[in-house]
Amino acid sequence: MTRLAVLFPLFLLTALTAFGQETQTEPPLPQPRPDGLGNEVEDAPVAEPEELAEIGELERVYQAACPALLTGTIIGEMVPPLSEDSCGLQSPIAVSAVVVGGREIELTGTPVTNCTVATTLAEWAGEVDAYARAVLDTGIESLATGPGYTCRLRNGADTGFVSEHGLGNAVDIAAVNLADGTAISVLEDWRALPAGPEAKFLGFAHSAACGRFTTVLGPEANSEHEDHFHFDLGCHGQSCTAQICE
Repeated sequence: MTRLAVLFPLFLLTALTAFGQETQTEPPLPQPRPDGLGNEVEDAPVAEPEELAEIGELERVYQAACPALLTGTIIGEMVPPLSEDSCGLQSPIAVSAVVVGGREIELTGTPVTNCTVATTLAEWAGEVDAYARAVLDTGIESLATGPGYTCRLRNGADTGFVSEHGLGNAVDIAAVNLADGTAISVLEDWRALPAGPEAKFLGFAHSAACGRFTTVLGPEANSEHEDHFHFDLGCHGQSCTAQICE
């Protein structure tokens, strides 16, 4: 009886399995899709190749953010990329002011430059403003600047290399306006004799720029710069570390 008790459940399980296999039906088919449902994609308009090309061109404008602009060290706005002959700038910034000690120092020419030049200019302005406060007992109100980006060759020549201005890598300073109303002009005060506070101030401003920019040109450089300082971050030498300070 014990052996039959063991074999009977096995026989029953085998029979049920065989019966299930014989009676298994085909899997159910999905119900037909109701009319008018799910045709949105099929009915959507298809963009023509020309339209896709235009969309692709718009998406290919890549510009780099400027940390100094994000943190408020400089005040300005990003403008569209510039491209003209051999000149151009991918991420230009129209700089309206630099911030020193929580104060905005206006750039009257709203120069268009790259981020690095704008940031370095703000650092230079902070150093020169500290000198003005210590020696002249007043701070800087504004800087009279040129336009920054200008597509031309160096020194306005007809042949030669593209100016750093044509790359948005330079800025010019013609005068410094102080909070007490004093205007210190490169043209009027650089060679003033005897050398007064204004001339000494310009001498300090020129030297301070030489410690930050790779190119600093003033009235001693040539006649092209008798009325302004030129600052840029152009590459000099094989390692781009050489400096020109005149």
